Amino acid sequence: MRNVLFHRFLSLFMSAAALVLMTLLAACGGTVSATGPSTSGTTTTTSSATSAPTTAATQPPATTQPATPTVAPVAFKAGGISFIGPVKSVTGSSLVMSAPNGQTFTMAITAQTDRSAYGGVLPTVGASVDMDSIINPDGSYTATILKPAQPGDPDLNVIAYTGITTSAVGADRVLHFTVGTKSYTFTIPPTADLSDFNGNAQAIANNMTVKVKVQYPANAIVSVGNPNA
Repeated sequence: MRNVLFHRFLSLFMSAAALVLMTLLAACGGTVSATGPSTSGTTTTTSSATSAPTTAATQPPATTQPATPTVAPVAFKAGGISFIGPVKSVTGSSLVMSAPNGQTFTMAITAQTDRSAYGGVLPTVGASVDMDSIINPDGSYTATILKPAQPGDPDLNVIAYTGITTSAVGADRVLHFTVGTKSYTFTIPPTADLSDFNGNAQAIANNMTVKVKVQYPANAIVSVGNPNA
């Protein structure tokens, strides 16, 4: 009887010891968390915005027209030209003459043309004629006086322009004037005769009637005068 009790006590003791041991093992072991190195990184998200190609309506290229030069018309201003030159051709109503600058001028002959120096008739081809003319609104010329040229005439290589100034002469001594619808520009040299303006180029004002003698082929002003003086 005592042996049976002893064996039961021993069995209970062993069971309790085993239970205590298991409890201790569970408490010591627990749950093991493996903590790895914390990697802190920045993730950059690249947003690729794909632009859809813009489809533009294809238009035919514009046709480029050649530039047309625009010439501003000059308001007509009364005047005329005078020169000595040879007759190139002649008819009952016109006379063609060569000027000292090499240009050819056609002069209309009317009943008002003074031909008294030729006895009322017209000079012949080749004759050297001293001619005065006026300019018409259409740009043509009408001869006012025809007379034979005189040997040694100081105006033999000179064209005299009668026109209207389009600006006052400044310190640069540049003279601007218009004859008919043609504009001219010349620099007045110190040797030019300006006696009608007391020798002072700056006395030549705007919108003034002037008679400008220009010698060729030098293109140099010989004198600037007042034809109404």
